[in-house]
Amino acid sequence: MSTTTASPAAAPSPPQPPRENYLNASYGVRSWLLTTDHKRIALLYLISITSFFALGGVFALLIRLQLLTPEGWLVGPDTYNRLFTMHGIVMIFFFLIPAIPGVLGNFLIPLMIGAKDLAFPRLNLLSWYVFNIGALFTFYAILTGGIDTGWTFYT
Repeated sequence: MSTTTASPAAAPSPPQPPRENYLNASYGVRSWLLTTDHKRIALLYLISITSFFALGGVFALLIRLQLLTPEGWLVGPDTYNRLFTMHGIVMIFFFLIPAIPGVLGNFLIPLMIGAKDLAFPRLNLLSWYVFNIGALFTFYAILTGGIDTGWTFYT
């Protein structure tokens, strides 16, 4: 039987603090809302489009609840048209279209090509703000009696 003696150089090293990455580079809401890191901006887009996806799902649920009975007991015809229009607007313009450039283009493409950051990081952040402000304007227009085109909006 043989024995092994541990040398002091082979002793385990003390635990190291976690390496800094885009999630823990700095903390707080301000650091997220004023970031120029493309990965953080991609996560901001992901949070926005996920919330818009959930909102579009709520609109779809309300549409289906309206169609549950032949009488249509939940909302009136004008509100139904607005719900249908808003569902289409949210799912196409606030979920599908921004998902590819917002998340894939901001997060994966720069990592795949080996770029440290995007060329214009402040413009990238500004595009996220403009996207959300445009969504607020659209919801305001619908809620104040705006578009009620229904299914004809898709064509």
